[in-house]
This record gives sequence, C-alpha cells and structure tokens, in this order.
Amino acid sequence: MVAVAIACGAGGAYGADATLDFELSTLGGRTVILSALAPQPTLVNFWRSDCPPCIRELPLLSRFAQSTAALRVFGVALQSRAETEAQLAVTPLAYPVLLGPADARETLREWGDTAGAIPHTVVLNADRTVCARRTGEVDQAWLDRVVDACGVAALPPSRSAMR
Repeated sequence: MVAVAIACGAGGAYGADATLDFELSTLGGRTVILSALAPQPTLVNFWRSDCPPCIRELPLLSRFAQSTAALRVFGVALQSRAETEAQLAVTPLAYPVLLGPADARETLREWGDTAGAIPHTVVLNADRTVCARRTGEVDQAWLDRVVDACGVAALPPSRSAMR
C-alpha cells in the first residue's frame, strides 16, 4: 500500500503548520542545516540501497531535480557512508545526498512516516511546512501533482541545477 498526501497551505494534513528541519552531513563532510538555507521549496527523499523501490526512483528524482530549479532536492541515505558511496558509484545523482542520523526511525517519524517505511518523500514549502508527502515509490505523475499543488515552477529538462 502506498500513502499519498498533498496538503497545501498552513494547517493542512499531517500538521502541516509545523516547520521541519535537519542538520546532516554531506559525503564530503559539509554540514547542511535546512533552516539556515535560503527559503525555497524543498523535496527530501529518505532511502537505503537495500530498498528496491528506493533505488528504482533515484534516476527519476535525479532527472526531476535537474528540470525543476525552483525546488531544492536532498536525498537522505539511511545507511553507512560506505553503502551510500557504493550506491552512488552505480547511480550518480544530480542533487546532494546527506548521511542520515543514527536513529532513522525517529527521524522518519518526525517527518511524518509513523510506520518507518521507505522510501519516504516530503515536499516542503519555502517556509518549511509540509506541502506533500508520500511513503512508497514516487512516480512522474505524483511529482507532476506536487509541482502543481505546491506552486513549484518547472524548467525544461535540459536545465541542470545542482543545489
């Protein structure tokens, strides 16, 4: 079963009036604090390399990140650095991948995934409130609905934007 929710505006589904944040490291060791970044709609995708639906959706998310400059994209790998680097050698991505925290289940709960299932994708408005979330594999139709529902401007696929 795949849960899909799109809730626009403050006070929508899943307590959308709460702002979400993280402080995680890139593979290069740089710390990324979401709340310290310029306000911008953001997609956060939680994944692991031993999760077939996670791996299937990575190329789609990478193409989406390249075509949608108005939306910042982060992947959060809920596994070791070595496992993450090995997967990225096979599946390079056009967006930053962050190393998830030690307590992945608690982080997933904080981001609205009470079952702890992955992949889990959350789209935040510029004010870091939830606009959309999905537990389970995303597809192009869902991403298109997110763009429309969250007011994100898409660019032609030839645009490459590393954020």
